[in-house]
Amino acid sequence: MTPVEAANRLFNRVMTAVAAGDSTEAQQFMPMAIGAYERARPLDHDGLFHLSMLQRTAMQLEAALGTAEEILEDNPNHLLGLSAAAKAAVELGLGDIAAAYYEHVLEVYESQIEQDIPEYMDHAPITDSLKTEAEAFLGGR
Repeated sequence: MTPVEAANRLFNRVMTAVAAGDSTEAQQFMPMAIGAYERARPLDHDGLFHLSMLQRTAMQLEAALGTAEEILEDNPNHLLGLSAAAKAAVELGLGDIAAAYYEHVLEVYESQIEQDIPEYMDHAPITDSLKTEAEAFLGGR
């Protein structure tokens, strides 16, 4: 098993625990999952997205935003990077920054979603609802 595969297994375990409301298991495996991704660097966009999600779930919000921005440094139109950055910015109380990310989502959504990007398919519940999420956030400002 590669370091990324090990990190992905821990990610899935933590996110399954979070979804099931099992905070004990999530808290137990969260540091291991974050550490596994840090050790597996350099990460692809999917790995960085996973790490950002874990950091946000662990309330490491500045780190989550920084990790999401690593994706955007490589591909400023990456939907999962934009999603992770916007959500971290919202939780940090940085509404203007979140709005800028969500506005960019709306600008690039159609062209990005048409591309055959594996992590978009792997995280379809997120990418499928992202446009609506962006519109709702911006409409509520």
